[in-house]
Amino acid sequence: APLSDAMKSTATRKTLSGVDSSQLNARSHGSHGDTTLKKSTVDGTLNGKPATRVVHGRSLQTKPTPRRQSVYFSSGHTPRVDPRPLNDNAYINSCIRQLISFLSSHGYDSSLSPKTLASPTAKEFATLALFLFRQADENFKFGSKTEDDVPMIFRQLRYPFQISKSALYAVGSQHTWPSLLTALTWLVQMYVYEEEARQCQAKKAIPEPAVAFFEYVSCAYEHFLSGDDAKCNELEGEFNASQRERHSQISCGVTDLEKENAELESRLSLLVQEPVHKTALQQEKDTFENGVRQCEDDIATVEAFLQSAKSDSVLARQTKIKNSERLDVCRAALAQLRRQVSLQSVDVTEAKTIDRDIEKQKESLSLLEKLHTDVDSRAYTAKVEAKDALRDMEKCVQHYNSVARTLQIVPHTAKYANETNLEGEINPRSEALNAMVNLDFKDTVRTTVKAIHDLHMQKKWNSEREYVNLEQSLQACQDTYDEKCDEANELASKAKRSESSYDAERRRLDDMLANITKHIASIEAEVESLRNTSDDNVQETESALQSCQAEYDECIKFCGQERLAVQNMMLAALDALMGHKQLIGDALDTSSSNTFAAEGIQS
Repeated sequence: APLSDAMKSTATRKTLSGVDSSQLNARSHGSHGDTTLKKSTVDGTLNGKPATRVVHGRSLQTKPTPRRQSVYFSSGHTPRVDPRPLNDNAYINSCIRQLISFLSSHGYDSSLSPKTLASPTAKEFATLALFLFRQADENFKFGSKTEDDVPMIFRQLRYPFQISKSALYAVGSQHTWPSLLTALTWLVQMYVYEEEARQCQAKKAIPEPAVAFFEYVSCAYEHFLSGDDAKCNELEGEFNASQRERHSQISCGVTDLEKENAELESRLSLLVQEPVHKTALQQEKDTFENGVRQCEDDIATVEAFLQSAKSDSVLARQTKIKNSERLDVCRAALAQLRRQVSLQSVDVTEAKTIDRDIEKQKESLSLLEKLHTDVDSRAYTAKVEAKDALRDMEKCVQHYNSVARTLQIVPHTAKYANETNLEGEINPRSEALNAMVNLDFKDTVRTTVKAIHDLHMQKKWNSEREYVNLEQSLQACQDTYDEKCDEANELASKAKRSESSYDAERRRLDDMLANITKHIASIEAEVESLRNTSDDNVQETESALQSCQAEYDECIKFCGQERLAVQNMMLAALDALMGHKQLIGDALDTSSSNTFAAEGIQS
């Protein structure tokens, strides 16, 4: 599979023993160092094209040949801004559903649920990533650190966006999980696309341009290594002919697709009033348009390859001519050296001296080889120690950055940053030790942290002083509250005594009014009896009646005045009681609010 080829890190090295140095230089891509094999890469679209391995060799000419870019793979990977809506819950839920559907249909044995994938742990994420990577290579295993392997593998798979190692230390957080989830979803979509592409390829049974190209390159390079240039030229002619035939077939297919597209557009214009079939026709139109674009891309690829093949052919002919000339020169020099050796005469003493010199040179060479091996081992040990120290330094800087974010001094827009960039960064390529970290921790960071410490100590001292003042205020409020409670109790007792006196006075007045009423009733009865007496007693009765009437009027007047005075007294007592109750209620509310405020400050 193309994806499994991308994850394998070893390849069979071809022998170069039968190739001249100038041929090797003409075929190389101009890199430094010994001959190495680069890890295979996978096209970012994962469209079924197999990966390739590029061989870099040491340049043997004065001027290295320029690098010729591949028409199938890009030369590098630059970080891009992710345009996907990572903060949209609907999009995240859609990614979770796609991931669950793929895992369920491909034999994932652990339990899955949207709630689990909404915030997974680091172990669950590692299990998911391992299962997905094993879909490409069933023998894949993580190394000692998953945080280092996952970003490297996604870079090899040409994932278009960067995955940071810091995101893998907190997988399930709200800020890091959406980017990791979309990366896994991208990988799932690549697998699905590859499966569909294989199915379409099996149905059509038409070889892809990349497959034909790599088959041609493999055969041609094998004949090139064996020195059979005629076979190489023959393969080149056959490949060019097959590509021209494929180009003509694609052109005919494009013409047919254009005709069919025109017919579909006419049918679509007739069926535009039927919304049920509109979506299906639009999808079919998009499919045909994608096919047309794919055919155009294939045509451009074939044309570019033909141009590259022509330039390679010209370069090979020039290299052959140069090699023939150099071979003639070397043969002439070899014949000259042989003639000089045959003319020289060496006696036994000189031969022994030469042999001793050769032995000494061999001993010196062996000693130098031992020293070289020792230096290499020491250099390797120092390199490993430097990597360990750099890893420890990265952990310390990450811990510092997390603490700095807690203290709000990172980033430069933080509360206590003062527009200063205090975020720690490591430059492992720096030559000087002091330049590896971008901060001066002893001066800049320590000064900033000390200023924050002094500020918080000042705030703490002010808070403690304010706490003492509030405690004193609370104690004063408590004393005032106790005094007001005593006053309220005293006023309540006075109110009770006033109410009891009011009730007693009211009962006395009621008894007095009852007696007066009874007295009036007896007088009226006496008056009635006197009316029935003789006329002789009329005058006496009238005078007695007038005196009784006057006495009655005075009694009524006195009772009215006394009743009015009692009523005024009771109203004044009630007003005083209500005012006192209102005063007690206000004092209780003020004391309660002060108590709650003091308790809140104390807590």
